[in-house]
Amino acid sequence: MSDKEKMPDNSGDHGNTTKSVVGDIEFQVSQVIGRLEEAVEGRSGVTPAPPSLGPLPTRTAEDIYTQLESLLVEVTQEDGSTLPEPTGLSMLALVCHAVSVHAGSLDRGQLQQLSNRVTSDTSKWLSQLFRLGECGVCYHEDQLEGVVRVTRSLLHAKYPHYLQEGYEVMKTKPPVIYSNIASPLGIVQHICRQLGLPLHCVRAVPCTTLFAGHKMDVAALERLVEEDKSAGRLPLIVLADAGMPIAGHVDNLSRLQEVCRNHELWLHLRGHSLAALALTTTPNNVSFGTPRISDSATLPISTWLGVPGLPSITLYNPSGIAGAALLLDHPGRRLQALPLWAVLQNMGQTGIQQRIKEAFESSEQLWRRLIKYPCLRMLSQQPGGEGGVITIADIITKPVNTNLLFEVVASSVVFQFVPDGCQERVAPYYDKLNSWLGQILQRDSPQVPVELCELEHSGVVLRYCPLEAISVPSQSDIEAFVNCLDQQLEILVATVGHKDTFHRLVSSSPSLRLVEMPGWAGLGGVRYVPQGWETRVLTDQVKQELNKLNIQLVDRLRATDAAFSLGEGTDGLACVRFGMVTADTDVAELLSLVESVGKQEEDSWKFIDTMAEVVKKGIEAATLDLQRENEEKLWQEGILRQVPVFGSLVNWWSPSNKESGGVKGRSLDLTAGVVASTENIYKYHMQGVSGSSSGGKGPPEPLVQTPVAGHSRTPSVSSQQSNTNTAH
Repeated sequence: MSDKEKMPDNSGDHGNTTKSVVGDIEFQVSQVIGRLEEAVEGRSGVTPAPPSLGPLPTRTAEDIYTQLESLLVEVTQEDGSTLPEPTGLSMLALVCHAVSVHAGSLDRGQLQQLSNRVTSDTSKWLSQLFRLGECGVCYHEDQLEGVVRVTRSLLHAKYPHYLQEGYEVMKTKPPVIYSNIASPLGIVQHICRQLGLPLHCVRAVPCTTLFAGHKMDVAALERLVEEDKSAGRLPLIVLADAGMPIAGHVDNLSRLQEVCRNHELWLHLRGHSLAALALTTTPNNVSFGTPRISDSATLPISTWLGVPGLPSITLYNPSGIAGAALLLDHPGRRLQALPLWAVLQNMGQTGIQQRIKEAFESSEQLWRRLIKYPCLRMLSQQPGGEGGVITIADIITKPVNTNLLFEVVASSVVFQFVPDGCQERVAPYYDKLNSWLGQILQRDSPQVPVELCELEHSGVVLRYCPLEAISVPSQSDIEAFVNCLDQQLEILVATVGHKDTFHRLVSSSPSLRLVEMPGWAGLGGVRYVPQGWETRVLTDQVKQELNKLNIQLVDRLRATDAAFSLGEGTDGLACVRFGMVTADTDVAELLSLVESVGKQEEDSWKFIDTMAEVVKKGIEAATLDLQRENEEKLWQEGILRQVPVFGSLVNWWSPSNKESGGVKGRSLDLTAGVVASTENIYKYHMQGVSGSSSGGKGPPEPLVQTPVAGHSRTPSVSSQQSNTNTAH
């Protein structure tokens, strides 16, 4: 083959060349992702990552891939998780990210041309998809970056010399940002931090007393605006919610629009309920025309579509703000929209609407199932509007007023296990019960993702938001989740019902004491305390003995019933912990079992203490006997026999009597409490004692038998006991 034949012909096939470049990037991305997945799944075969300390190293691409593999293994090995396998959409987004990086090497003019085409197409599709008419679109990685850009543009529009003088122009007339007091404080803090504004520029608007205190009080907002105008401040922007971060409530948008229009305030919307705009058949000019929904809105479309890596978008009215040019991306960053451009085309308008429709229907279905439980309190917005008569199908097939639309859809379902008739914040014990319920549901029914949250006026709650899920649960998944929830609610109701009985029985027990366990959701904890120990001073030794007794008690109880476990009270001492129970559980029987087993442990401890005392005194008695016998032997045999040189001569001249010679050993009979000499053991090679009680002929009685002082029994000189209780 000649050199001419080897060279590719690029003169007339630019499309194929582009396709091969993108295809090559896609292949390389898939290879890297596949290698990382294999490394995480096969954890044991990956060597630990080298430390990052020290000077900047120089490594090959292969070494970097290996290091990345080990880092992924390290962060996933604790919980045993795996690297999520990219779907078709996420893989498409990954490839587009790689292409955007590759396109950064283009000439500035070429990059500008490509960016304009991608951005223009994406903005047009988004405006049509969410029925917003002509609007500006800015793309950003962080969801809060959009409202920061909007606020910066407003500052430039309201303060003509802001660019030259900065904050100096705002000293005499500071701007004011209004936000719902129930919204996360971190949002307004982030805005002030990014723009260099003091926190006193933020005004927290109170909530209404309705809807569990979540919606913004519009009347209070209007009073605050008038106060700020009278004080020489400049009302700038109102941050409203179309689906609050946790409960999903929507502010009164029609009233907010009126207040903002009267006082020339900018209205910015955020929240998951904005996704419902893609479902309506409303004309395209309702959002930024007259009347308007808002002046700008942030849409976390990456979350809604379940595709990681897509940018968030902020839509705004370009004619309503003089500094709108500040919202545009830098020319070098406009390819940030490329992954979204590709995913929108791949899903199509039908696919996107279907995904959002399934999410809202999932919330509606779960709500209607949970509202039937009297022990659950629903804290999120009810789907269907007032009376719950409007369905998602009605929204799609019939024209619906945009303000009414946000009152009909429910972006999340928030519920809580509460006592009967509870209208306020639940007691701390119910927070523990709801935490337990959430953890059980996450473990046993993971196909419906729920998360644990805490609301200031309600306590710990469970939240389900299908718009934040990677994939929307199916109807069968919802059914399985409700069945699992039903079983756990029966346990919770039974546990709460038995708790009063549990406390009453423990209080009347002479040996059981109730233990405070703030972090435990079960029946509670009890500690076995032997009678008479209440008067003892709780020294470290006494605490150690009490801990040891209850630990051994739990070990024996767990062999009977797994409901028992070892716990620790606020005083740091061990206790018997009771878990969740069912309706047919006999609490009195469980406590009786604890008392009886505790009594057995206590008696065994007393026996061990008695035996220890007997052994101690037996050793002392044996030592005294042997010492006295040595002294007697010394005087009986003479001092010369004990001298090393003369003793051998004297023993040869006059041998000692073997029967009476030698020091006898001692044995301790634990049952009889007697220390006896051991001549029978060495003479007859047996440990038995006199057998006169059975009429048989046994060995003679030991020559020395010394009772141990303090033993419960009074042994005779020839006590007859089994040799199994004899210890040497």
